Amino acid sequence: MARAAWRAAQGKRDRSEVRSFLANLEGNCAEMVRDVMAGSYEFGTYSAFEVRDPKSRLIHAPAFRDRVMHHALMEVTGPVLERGALAHSYACRAGFGQHAALSQARQWLRRGDWFLKLDVAKFYDSLPHETVRRLLARRFRERRLLALFDRLLDSYHHTPGRGLPIGALTSQYLGNFVLDTVDRWVKQSCRLTRYLRYMDDMLFISDRAHLNRVRAEMPGVLSELGLRLKGDGVLNRAECGAPFLGLVLYPDRVRLHRQARRRLRRKWKAVEKAAVCGRLTEGELQARTEALFAHARFADDAAWRRTVCGFSRIGEALELGVESFPARRLLEQHGQELPLRHPQQEQGGPSQQEQRLPPLLAPRHGDTEMPPDDAPSRAADPSADETTRKTPPQAEIHPGGTEKACGGAATGEGEP
Repeated sequence: MARAAWRAAQGKRDRSEVRSFLANLEGNCAEMVRDVMAGSYEFGTYSAFEVRDPKSRLIHAPAFRDRVMHHALMEVTGPVLERGALAHSYACRAGFGQHAALSQARQWLRRGDWFLKLDVAKFYDSLPHETVRRLLARRFRERRLLALFDRLLDSYHHTPGRGLPIGALTSQYLGNFVLDTVDRWVKQSCRLTRYLRYMDDMLFISDRAHLNRVRAEMPGVLSELGLRLKGDGVLNRAECGAPFLGLVLYPDRVRLHRQARRRLRRKWKAVEKAAVCGRLTEGELQARTEALFAHARFADDAAWRRTVCGFSRIGEALELGVESFPARRLLEQHGQELPLRHPQQEQGGPSQQEQRLPPLLAPRHGDTEMPPDDAPSRAADPSADETTRKTPPQAEIHPGGTEKACGGAATGEGEP
């Protein structure tokens, strides 16, 4: 129970309920153990909030005390559920995450053929409690454990007798456990080898006739679990691209889905705005950016990602070290109008005003060369007077092959 408490507290130790629970960790864990052994532990209510990523979802987060119980339950029963899972399942399992599923699907799609993408309609909200209880009773024999699962299922419902809370750890494990029945049906009855499932997203790769049979029989298999199929799925050639987990998989490449691109741009703009306004430190900015582009790196879209980040204002704001970007823009507008100083003042060091200027806003007096990016437009003239830093007047070329110095007389072609 104590180990489950520390796992549940990861990334949340700054919250008041977490700090109060950890302050009396030994006493709280002992009390929870007594309630479980006596069969009197009761799950509390859930705090609900809505997220849109990309569609609207209502998240129900349990209290921290119940979250500890969820972790403790899965730490004991998780290995038992893992032993019954097939290799086609890629959710809530160590070493079977999103990128492992995408790598396997990409390898299978290189052979071409056809693909079938199926999805369960409102999986978490429509999962019947009786189906979960029936499958758990086949796997476990401990009555106190089954009674604890019953109280867990009774603590939430979307409709009477249906639904698992999105946001609870146990919901992911129980949902994946229920769909193990589909995995066995695909392996035993359909005899498909190129099949994988990430929670309720299923991807089949085979010939067209075989996939049509799977699509026709899948609604009957799901109806035995109290579930239904979402539409008719997507059946197409592999060359047209298989949409799976936010990416589009082709036989020779992987692209980020169009909706995922729009979502990434929107989130990047929010991060950029927070960094420019000074609400994020450099460390927080780096962590947010790494998390934002972690999934997109799996796609072959490096040029697009560079384009998204290429127009960012974050680098300019951090280089200047000011708190807001409008202040930097105002400084750029007036940077060229700063008064020039006499050369001998360079020995005393740059003034405080020039120390705040970014490197490429205005030329630095006394420098013999400019940075490479600015060299073509602001290269210093070697013939300039080192004392006054004034360039001699340049010549104008007039028709007829004569040159006339600015303010002087025309000279012949053979004259020095």
